[in-house]
Amino acid sequence: CAILSTHDLPRIRFNTEDDVLWRNLLWTQFWENPIWILPIHRSLPVGHWVLCTIKFHSRQLFLFDSLAQQKPWRNDIKVGCLS
Repeated sequence: CAILSTHDLPRIRFNTEDDVLWRNLLWTQFWENPIWILPIHRSLPVGHWVLCTIKFHSRQLFLFDSLAQQKPWRNDIKVGCLS
């Protein structure tokens, strides 16, 4: 599995050049792994970290949020089908 960092997300958000992103991400080769582990910082309602496990072959997301409420987190993400 690949453990991803959110370090480069601000670069992506602010349209960093592709060669800069590639230089920073090439060594990870995360795209070769069938399972990714992605830490996500949630700013609302209380700033804390959650953990998402992404399984590409089965197209599944597993979200662990130790502060989760009873309502589902599905409202937090945009769900769609990949073709």
